Amino acid sequence: MMDSRSRKWTITGIVSLVAVPAAMAVTGQAPAAHARTRPAAPVAQVSSSARTNMSYALYKARGGRITTGFDGYVHTPGRHEGIDFARRLNAPVHSLVNGKIIYIARGGTGRAGLSTISIYIAYLRKTVIYLHTAPLRTLRTGQSVRHGQVIAVESWHGVKDRPSAHTHVEMRPGWHKHAADSTHDDRLDNPNPGPFWNSLGYNVR
Repeated sequence: MMDSRSRKWTITGIVSLVAVPAAMAVTGQAPAAHARTRPAAPVAQVSSSARTNMSYALYKARGGRITTGFDGYVHTPGRHEGIDFARRLNAPVHSLVNGKIIYIARGGTGRAGLSTISIYIAYLRKTVIYLHTAPLRTLRTGQSVRHGQVIAVESWHGVKDRPSAHTHVEMRPGWHKHAADSTHDDRLDNPNPGPFWNSLGYNVR
């Protein structure tokens, strides 16, 4: 037989179990004590034979080439946090992802003129950042962009000279306006982006 004290705890437990769904029905959210962080949506892997080379998707036409891979510095001090591609000065640069622009810095040619285009992919909770290009004048913060859309032209914003024109493409977990430090920085803040690009249908080449 259940005494009054046991009966009290049992009733309290039942009320607690009922209260959580009821609160969610009213507010659309679980109470703070029961809230859970929703994980990023899983992304299906794409077979190698079905993927497009990133250098082609970035520039179209004849594509480009990788000039520095992820963590690929040889003569520069630091850990390279993205992948550098090159085709030619003023070549159109296409978005590799669907997302929303959260930051633009237009910069200017030369070492001090770093440019940035940061595109956040909400369902994956990742940001793709492009450096050194000249963003299109029509590009605006808050604008949604689609995979394949022209967002810039290749330039040398933030690098020493015209022959150094290239496009730095960087994937960062989470929401970020800025690329991670590379030059003279010995810590890698980003994971190897290969699996991420493969999951989106690209070969890293």
